[in-house]
Amino acid sequence: MAALLLIAAALLGASVCAQDVPPEARIQAFTYNGAGCPTGTAKGDISLDGQVLTLKFSEFGVATDQQLVGKRKACQINIKVNIPAGWKYRLDTVRLRGYTGLDATVKGFHKVLYYFTGQQGSSSYSIETPGPVDDNYEYSGAFDSELYSDCGASRNLNFKIEVRVNNDADPAAQGMIDVDTADSQVTFLPSQVLYSIIFAPC
Repeated sequence: MAALLLIAAALLGASVCAQDVPPEARIQAFTYNGAGCPTGTAKGDISLDGQVLTLKFSEFGVATDQQLVGKRKACQINIKVNIPAGWKYRLDTVRLRGYTGLDATVKGFHKVLYYFTGQQGSSSYSIETPGPVDDNYEYSGAFDSELYSDCGASRNLNFKIEVRVNNDADPAAQGMIDVDTADSQVTFLPSQVLYSIIFAPC
């Protein structure tokens, strides 16, 4: 099951309604790395207008029947965004879709954290999922603070997606994600992550 990461540019609302986001405000390039997305395990495309990045993962999952390193995985993504003079941007919301299977005593966690290269501060979004659960999921919400890039500065956007499972309360507790799994296991597999980039005049 592949994971899908979608990044979309959006307006700030009433404060920007009289001033359209300039076309040169766009996603230019991206790189990724991490245990959840080793090189060659993700594919991405930037839309023609530079407003959307879609990134599909093939190995972003965690399970309780693995060693500690397999119970927690993360993917670090770096995005180069072109910012015209007089503009700034922030990462606004996150939506997670995928499948989760947890026994009653197992807990699952999703966390997304972002920051700008060469700039202090970070903002994050997280959610805890207690078992039992055996279903597809969709989570959405806002980051805990409105962290903007410096005005008019070409700051790269960096964000980290982390998923983990915890069965410390009952090490025998397990789960299963699909019929192809030989061993009973607990797995988070985010299949879609939606991020909105907000541009605003300074």
